[in-house]
Amino acid sequence: LRLSIPPSFEPWWELIAAFQRSHPLVRVSVYTTERRVELVEDGIDVALRVGEVVHEAMVGRRLFSYRHVLVASPRLLARFGGLTSPEDLRQLPCGAWSRDSTTSVVWRLGDQTLEPATVLVTNDYLHLRARAVAGELVTELPPFLARNAVQRGELQWVLPDFSMPVQDISLLYPSRRFV
Repeated sequence: LRLSIPPSFEPWWELIAAFQRSHPLVRVSVYTTERRVELVEDGIDVALRVGEVVHEAMVGRRLFSYRHVLVASPRLLARFGGLTSPEDLRQLPCGAWSRDSTTSVVWRLGDQTLEPATVLVTNDYLHLRARAVAGELVTELPPFLARNAVQRGELQWVLPDFSMPVQDISLLYPSRRFV
């Protein structure tokens, strides 16, 4: 079974391991990339996609939706004081995810749009999480990458009343229709 998943998508690591425990004769090959793979050309059976899925020759199955969350370390927040609105983020160092480091980052928080004061732009959520835990920046993370650090007190939710946009998670695979 050849899979393609985005980097840092930790929930799928255990899901793949559970699948292998249930089906020990199935050999799994995981290709981790930010690049949108061409399933047939790249020999991929199933791809996990974040965002809108539109492809005529493929079947897309939405699995679930989630919203990114803003997080920061308690000591960074103590240094800068309380945050009550997205505008307050302009005074803090921010880190943001982007597939393209040359494009400016825009966060949608509730009904407001903000270009954060980014000190780091990367396509690696684990890097952003590490820098946030170190107390260096406020960042956006998928909730499943923030949850454990929040539970341990290493990170805190920032502006939870200002929701980020919904992200869809879908499986994409060839239709296998024969004419």
